[in-house]
Amino acid sequence: MIILGQEIGGDRVITSARKKYHVKLTDNEKRLLRQLIRKGHAQTRVITRARVLLLADEGRTDKDIYHALHLADSTPGDIRERFAKGGTEHALYDKPRPGQKRKLTGAQEAEVVALACTDAPKGSIRWTLSLLTQEAKHKLGVSIGRTAIWKVLLRNDIKPWHKKNLVYPAYHP
Repeated sequence: MIILGQEIGGDRVITSARKKYHVKLTDNEKRLLRQLIRKGHAQTRVITRARVLLLADEGRTDKDIYHALHLADSTPGDIRERFAKGGTEHALYDKPRPGQKRKLTGAQEAEVVALACTDAPKGSIRWTLSLLTQEAKHKLGVSIGRTAIWKVLLRNDIKPWHKKNLVYPAYHP
């Protein structure tokens, strides 16, 4: 927290550069937050934010909250601010992040999966990630890396580099 000194009529007054946001929860919001914490099915960060909101509603200071919950000193203030600007949902949950656009279309992904299900090229026993990447670049005419191919295979639960394990029934003469 940044502390600024100002002189007013010869007296020095200390003010905080950070705005104070007050948290006042409704009974319904308190009930929902306690339920969220008690069930424990949410992400840890969401549960922590719920705890911060409940403690802030009780009138605890940011310092008390970050010591009690072992947080960074700015975290309670950030959560209070998010609550003041957007309510409980905004304080608890992050906005979705855009991420990077997919490299392949659905049809191209289907072609990669179909390619992985075929026999390996001559001179190879099975498909490797490098071989698949080379062949996909050649067939699809797109610039794509090993990671993108791996993610396509992962989403479709395909592991062409593994040998198929066959289970034979027990033989009882």
